[in-house]
Amino acid sequence: MDMEAGKTLTNEEVIRELLELLKKNAMKEQANDVFEICSYVDGLEKKIDSMTEELTNMQNQIKEMQEDTLVNNAKKALSEAQERLNTRREQIKSQVLEVKAQVKSTAKSVVDEGKAKGRTALYRVSEFLGIKKRLLDIRENVRGAIKTTDKDIAKTALLAKEFREAGQTAANAFRTFADKPEVDYSQKEQKHPITKAVLAPMKAVKKMLVSMKLHLDASIDKLDNLAMNVQLDKEKHMENAKAQEQTEPEMAEAERVEAEIVYAPMVAEPQEYQYNADAFEARKTSEGKQEKAGKALPKVSEDKVR
Repeated sequence: MDMEAGKTLTNEEVIRELLELLKKNAMKEQANDVFEICSYVDGLEKKIDSMTEELTNMQNQIKEMQEDTLVNNAKKALSEAQERLNTRREQIKSQVLEVKAQVKSTAKSVVDEGKAKGRTALYRVSEFLGIKKRLLDIRENVRGAIKTTDKDIAKTALLAKEFREAGQTAANAFRTFADKPEVDYSQKEQKHPITKAVLAPMKAVKKMLVSMKLHLDASIDKLDNLAMNVQLDKEKHMENAKAQEQTEPEMAEAERVEAEIVYAPMVAEPQEYQYNADAFEARKTSEGKQEKAGKALPKVSEDKVR
């Protein structure tokens, strides 16, 4: 892998730190969005490295093609097609490296501010949307490369067919000269060396470009999703804060009333003491009457005896 020291975004320390911060602050959806965006960028790097291998192989195959006047003219056209693809690859590679640098820069800024100011600062993760323009530009470049490659594939396939048919015609001409029957090559599947040397690598590159476009489509959608999730989270916390502001006075009032109910009986009322004094006197008077009644009973008995 020849992309910027071969280190993927998902393995960058600053990205891992950002993901950890988001998860700790209950922003799991945003963390997942960031991880997937980084994964898509990593995928683009891998596709570019694979393209490099295919184009290098194509270049070597063209050089090794048999030397003759007809083939030399074809080699020039095929080399030009290979160079066009390589130039496009270099452009896309440069654009992806710019995206990668911006992702790391944005992540570092969000992490630094998130550590200093807390959860609210993590909403700045929506600034990843700033790479959308770059991704759109890469996608346009990839679309252009796909169109160019389709044309080159069609031209190369036609060239291989003409070479194959020319070779078959020449072979039958020699057979006729040697009084041998001609061969019906339409019943035989034969491939010209150009097919292996150029056409196969071109088709492989086309397949990679299509895959890159799908990666770009998904990463652009994921950026929009990240921005939406940040906005929804922000609105949710604003609503919760507003509800809490409205509830706090009500809770304070309820606590005040509850405190009055709980502690009111502890305050002594003068009437309660008066009532207790009266009860004491009434009890004392009752006891005195019972005592007098008890002393009078023996006298009644004495009178009855007499």
